[in-house]
Amino acid sequence: MSNTTFRRHFPDIAQEITAIRSTPTTPGVPSVPTRHDRLVARNAKLKRRNRELTETLELAASHIQRITLENQKLREQLEAATGVTRLTSIPSRRSAPS
Repeated sequence: MSNTTFRRHFPDIAQEITAIRSTPTTPGVPSVPTRHDRLVARNAKLKRRNRELTETLELAASHIQRITLENQKLREQLEAATGVTRLTSIPSRRSAPS
């Protein structure tokens, strides 16, 4: 490795990388996954899971929006059918302290 600062601060990782680079891989022979391979696989799995959760969250938000709109329409239909008038709250007019 050419980065001496990296080798100085992370000698164990530098040795592992050097060993991986110097070991020739033979096709057809299964190799034991290294720490790096496990981290790469774990990172890929976490990225997939994060993407799935993001999609699920977006889907849930759109369902909530649809249900909210349906609820509003049903309330309006109920009020119209029963002849009930909805009273809106009027902000109180409190006098400012003197």
